[in-house]
Amino acid sequence: MIRWSDALAECQRTGQSHVLVSVISTEGSVPRNPGSKMLVTEDTLIDTLGGGNLEWHALEYARQLLSEGKNVQRLQKFPLAAALGQCCGGHATLLFECFCHVSHSLWLFGAGHVGHALSKILQDLPLRLNWVDNRPAQFPVDLAADIIQHHPEAPTDVFNQMRPNDSLLIMTHSHDLDYRLCEAALTQQHQGFIGLIGSDTKAARFRHRLRHAGFSTDEVNRIECPVGVTGIGGKRPMEVAVSIAARVIQHYRSQLPDESIHQGLSRTEQAELNRQLQETHHDTE
Repeated sequence: MIRWSDALAECQRTGQSHVLVSVISTEGSVPRNPGSKMLVTEDTLIDTLGGGNLEWHALEYARQLLSEGKNVQRLQKFPLAAALGQCCGGHATLLFECFCHVSHSLWLFGAGHVGHALSKILQDLPLRLNWVDNRPAQFPVDLAADIIQHHPEAPTDVFNQMRPNDSLLIMTHSHDLDYRLCEAALTQQHQGFIGLIGSDTKAARFRHRLRHAGFSTDEVNRIECPVGVTGIGGKRPMEVAVSIAARVIQHYRSQLPDESIHQGLSRTEQAELNRQLQETHHDTE
């Protein structure tokens, strides 16, 4: 059985939205003791508060918080007999801590030197990384388990698997293939970030070809080329990868909810939480 602590660490690493539910205090007969926890995501439940109606109502409330898409804390009291129809007859106070994240998926086209260097950085960021190259032998043998590799005959074939706001990084072994990927992204009116590796000369040539193909200047300018944060410098694969990874971080951070609007406990709830924690501490002494 997966423990809530392991699932919490994985959610925080990948940026998956989740609610941590904790038993803060109890009175009378209840399924679990104070300190018990479970973790709730949109489609999974990890660990347990003892089952029964208490856990079902806690799960339902946690999913409601997730559907609202806000980072909040809520303190809820559950009278087991009166409200939930359980024979235990006690009361349980639960703390719900909801962490909502924007889910980011990135498609990396090209398993060359920069692609290899970049994958080492991106695998530790809160991204769902899809790595695409039509040459299977180019992928490292020790590829991280959470990196999804694709090697279709035509890399443009994976566009039907993307979400409209996924991020794209294009850096294949072929300028012609890079162009076809850019053209496919604009043809499908892809709304996510599109970054293309290359020089200023390559950028000018691609913009000219894309405008000649009928795309508007605004559409063409959605492709960032050269992609990366200016001022870092260096031409080694890892130096280029660091610059590109920094730009990726800038982009996905700009999409995150405003942390300043985190809705914590009210003063009344905080006072109640402190009181119950103190009572629980005295009961265990």
